[in-house]
Amino acid sequence: MSEPSLESLAAEVSRLRNRIQLLEDREEIHRVTREYMQAMHDARWQDAIDCFCDEASYDHGILGELRTKEDIREFYLEFMPGFEGAGGWAFDMLTNPTVTIDADDAYGRWFLLTLLIDPDTQKPAWSIATLDYEYRRENGRWKFFKNHCIHEHMLSPYDKGWGAEGGSKVSSQTEAAPQIHFERINAQGGKQRPGRRTRSIRGWSTPTLEPE
Repeated sequence: MSEPSLESLAAEVSRLRNRIQLLEDREEIHRVTREYMQAMHDARWQDAIDCFCDEASYDHGILGELRTKEDIREFYLEFMPGFEGAGGWAFDMLTNPTVTIDADDAYGRWFLLTLLIDPDTQKPAWSIATLDYEYRRENGRWKFFKNHCIHEHMLSPYDKGWGAEGGSKVSSQTEAAPQIHFERINAQGGKQRPGRRTRSIRGWSTPTLEPE
């Protein structure tokens, strides 16, 4: 058996480097997502903001569209404390990640189950959503670039669940957000648009447009 050539060894080292880089990038993306969710849970709003790129945006659908980093900052520093001040409380569980990486850009999909207190009724409720997250490497670190939250069920009563009897509604606290954040959802007849990877709309109680 012949000895491997210098060229073949160099090619193998290059392949291994690429595989290691891919693994490190995926772990870094998972890490920033975990840190963001932990910051949300701890009400560390500035730490949550720091997980976003300078040119980030966040389409919350029925909860409004945050088009700039300043909109994102306003949401976390003003709306979220108001939600908590009204008696709102949430415990988020994030699962089933899929992440695809393309150089300095990446695309992920996550499932989100939230156990919460509805600030309107002070009673326990459920929220179920799919998160389509776009990430970008900025100054050597992966951060959120364009996020899209698609709510399958929103504020469904805990005792009734997310079936037809439970229904789905938005907290009245959302009305405190600037109306400009709802221009797109209003133009779509109050319906959400599916995300890049979230195409199915089966069984959703929140009004959603048909996938294109």
